[in-house]
Amino acid sequence: MKIKLQITLIFSLLLLILLSPTAISGNNLKPSLAFRKDGTFKIVQFTDLHCGPSLDKPTSRLMKKVIKKEKPDLVILTGDIIDKKCKNRKDIKKTITDIALIMEKRKIPWCIVFGNHDSERGIMSKEEMMNIYMSYSHNLSSHGPNNIGGIGNYNLLIKSSKTNKAVFNIYLLDSGTYAPKEIGGYGCINFSQIQWYRKVSDQLKKEHKKTIPSLMFTHIPLPEFKEMWKEGTTEGNRNKEEHPSKINSGLFASLLEMKDVKGVFVGHDHTNDYVGEYYGIKLGYCPSSGYKGYGLQGYARGARVFLIKEEDPSNFETWIVKD
Repeated sequence: MKIKLQITLIFSLLLLILLSPTAISGNNLKPSLAFRKDGTFKIVQFTDLHCGPSLDKPTSRLMKKVIKKEKPDLVILTGDIIDKKCKNRKDIKKTITDIALIMEKRKIPWCIVFGNHDSERGIMSKEEMMNIYMSYSHNLSSHGPNNIGGIGNYNLLIKSSKTNKAVFNIYLLDSGTYAPKEIGGYGCINFSQIQWYRKVSDQLKKEHKKTIPSLMFTHIPLPEFKEMWKEGTTEGNRNKEEHPSKINSGLFASLLEMKDVKGVFVGHDHTNDYVGEYYGIKLGYCPSSGYKGYGLQGYARGARVFLIKEEDPSNFETWIVKD
């Protein structure tokens, strides 16, 4: 009798768990990232959507068009997703929902980093916004450590098509908003974030007994973008002067030392889409993907695409797709 009662109780508990809203929605079952059977992995980067109080039709059309053409395994939104046009919390939630559904309806994993405009109006904190993004089944974003600068510093591992081992890694970092008034200009990835990056890089090397090739995505360009352009080693358009932070926090020096990051890709300067190589690390822009932010007459909005091959993950391909 006792055994039957225990079985009944266990069955009832399992039924309650299975029928709970969380279980039904699948929000607790996030997708994992892995190379396709053909040994490839494709990423699409959108940036500077500047949406609000909803997702506008031209930006929505561009996103759907690029996704349909490229069929990405991961979509990354690199900041300034929303801006001051969202005048209240309802606007923010509506805009995030509109954007999220593009990936969610297609069951495509996606993630975000914040830009300098996302929380500019002060209606909703980055923590609250991140909670909304993370509530979607296919969103892989994370708050990241709470003892370092910014919100949304995290990494995503991409596993082999044949085994459960990690072959590639993606770092996502919050480049902040604005520098203190006495300095002026934009924020930067600070020392605590650099320490976090170095720690994760070391952990991955120890765990996998080798360096895991990586890409890094953030919003505001590093000061080294300017230096690279001066050397004339870039391909693509530079329609606007770079606007990095006035402070060089030393991230690039750490990238050179750790030797895992093969490229850093950003948004922020809407009409730039160039890419180049600086001391062995590719630095590149994604053009603005949003039609509500500033642009340039005759300069089309677009996205940046990345193709990574499992057999040689350090040598990725990247190109721009324009509307």
